[in-house]
Order: sequence, then C-alpha cells, then structure tokens
Amino acid sequence: MFLIERHPVVSAGLRSVLAPDPDLAVVGSATDPAHALAAVHRARPDLVLLGRGSGLDADLAAVAALRRPEGAPGARVLLLRRAETTTEASRILLAGGSGCFPLDLPPDRILDAVHLAAVGATLFLPAPTPLRPHPAPAERPLDQVGLTDRERQVLTHLALGLSNAEIARRLTLAEATVKKHLTHAMRKTGQSDRLRAALYAVRHGLTG
Repeated sequence: MFLIERHPVVSAGLRSVLAPDPDLAVVGSATDPAHALAAVHRARPDLVLLGRGSGLDADLAAVAALRRPEGAPGARVLLLRRAETTTEASRILLAGGSGCFPLDLPPDRILDAVHLAAVGATLFLPAPTPLRPHPAPAERPLDQVGLTDRERQVLTHLALGLSNAEIARRLTLAEATVKKHLTHAMRKTGQSDRLRAALYAVRHGLTG
C-alpha cells in the first residue's frame, strides 16, 4: 500500500500499527497528494491510504487525481477520515474512493479495515448518519427486483466510483450500452439518480 499523510507523527503512528502484520507492506509514502502522483504511479500499489486534508472537497479532488492514468487507476483509495453523513459517503464513492475510517479507531479495527479494503470491500467506519430524520421506505430485496447479471455488474462498478466510460472499458461494452443497463437497473431498484443507485448497491452488498 501507499501512505499519503501530511503529519509525520500521524504517519509514524499508522506505520507502527501496520508494521507487525506480515500481510501488509507499505511500498511508499508522501506528505502531499499533489506531489505524490509520480511516486504512486511508480509504486503501483493495490491500496492508497489518503490522510485528511484541508476539507472533504480537497480530499475528493485528491482521490480523483489518484484514480487518473498518471496516478494509480487500479488502486483502491481509502480516506483516513470520518464520513459524517450518507451524502458524504456517496460523494466519496462517486469520486472513486473505496470508503473511509478515522484514525481514532482501535488498532485492531484499523487493521481489519485495511485488510477488507485491500481485498475489494467498500467500508465506512463508523457508519455515517442518514440525513433523513425518519426511516426511508423499505426497499425491495435485491433478489426480488429482477436485475440481470449485466445490470448487477454495472451497478457494482458504479458504486466503486467509476464513470460510464470507465465501466464500459472494464466490461468491454459500448458506453451507450452501459447507460442503458444503468437506466434499467435504476428503474428496477426505484432509484432516481446515480448517487442513490450507488448507495443502493452498497446497502445491498454488491461491492463486497
């Protein structure tokens, strides 16, 4: 994994948590995401841990930069911060992030989170607070909405923060075909936009 953290003390503390685990290796580090792209590109990590910056917008911009070809487009990016609401969680997903957790978690939970992210899980610790003051209407279970295998695949990739063009490349489809599958999936699941569709996929376990 690659660690981007501007505070040396925080970086050292996180390394001390990760170091005893033989299955986790830090292949590089940097203090500023803007100057880390070349190093990340050379290291080609499976996972990038991105420390908290000046605000969520800055962190999301850093995630987007890391996912570009000159960064590490194949890496999963985990933010070292808390998602306060489901809206923040959805913004992280749509920017290309794989989730987030704050560094005030116990060391064993940090290790669990890193392991889960490394094998492809999407996670938010602790769970963000819904913005609605009342529970949303019950959703139909995933196995009752009639999604095709391809519609499931498109929803899964959407929840991982990929654009239609990126999904098309991953699945070897035309971009128009991806859009058609996504439209059908959103209609079947009752979701009115991409944000809600991505959150639906996360809630129903399509991202692992």
